[in-house]
Amino acid sequence: MKLYQWRGSVANFGDELNGVLWPRLLPGAFDGDPATLFLGIGSILDGRHPAAAGKLVAGAGYGGYETPAVLDPRWDVRWVRGPRTARLLGLSPALGLGDPAALLPLAGVTGTTHGGAVGFMPHFESVGRGAWNLVAAACGVTLIDPRGDPLAVLGAVAACRLLISEALHGVIAADAMRVPWIAIEPLAAVHRPKWHDWADTVGVSVAFRRLPASSLAERLHASPLATRHLGRAWVRRHEAALHGVGLAGFIDRAASALGRAAAAAPQLSTEADLQRCQDRMLQAVAVLRRQLCSQPAPCAGIGNPLRTACLAG
Repeated sequence: MKLYQWRGSVANFGDELNGVLWPRLLPGAFDGDPATLFLGIGSILDGRHPAAAGKLVAGAGYGGYETPAVLDPRWDVRWVRGPRTARLLGLSPALGLGDPAALLPLAGVTGTTHGGAVGFMPHFESVGRGAWNLVAAACGVTLIDPRGDPLAVLGAVAACRLLISEALHGVIAADAMRVPWIAIEPLAAVHRPKWHDWADTVGVSVAFRRLPASSLAERLHASPLATRHLGRAWVRRHEAALHGVGLAGFIDRAASALGRAAAAAPQLSTEADLQRCQDRMLQAVAVLRRQLCSQPAPCAGIGNPLRTACLAG
């Protein structure tokens, strides 16, 4: 079975978490055989996958980036990211158990020592198109680049007393590590619905704050111009030149808005809601491990005895 994870021209934190989490939870389950794809973390339940391949779904969601998946007998759905994905695919909302990234602390991946930093994680597209490093420096917050090594990113989040994030998996990881967070509404509207899919599973109503684009190139990428192929091509072709146009003004406006966002009341799911979400997924993982794994999971000492038992199957 092949562990699927989306990769574009640069790495993206949420998608890269697949390679961190699943080999720990399902040791020995992945041999790279593309006859069956394992779909875990990510907005990947759509028509991108080969029709002839088997698809085993454990927590993936629908993101609106392509047409929704049409489920047939080659799809084995154990659970999906949230009830909104489930309803859209014609499944019972009860299968919307949660995003697997919430299991990272239970798999022994994340740190637990919180520091004094205020972190800011833009969406990975925003980092490449904007000037968020300059904006963060102007505000005195720590920029956390979602394109970096996922373990380093997790460590940076764990070192925060507060995370401000436009990246959904920045918030999911922070919430699981009990780092209070402030959600930034993604500049591109297509990235917004998936937040609510996850939030439903931990009993949170996301209170988005808004930031303006930090460069002209970033603004144009999120404008109606970029909804058409020719428009996107034009923006990409001229992106380097566009980036510097009026940059000081973009940085000032974005820094002011980021400072206001940092002063907002943070959010965090309750311990009970997070644990309920995690335990539902752990039970499904235990079934998968009995069916798929040739090696025991390294779970000694992780979590309380009941949760360790669920993880051990």
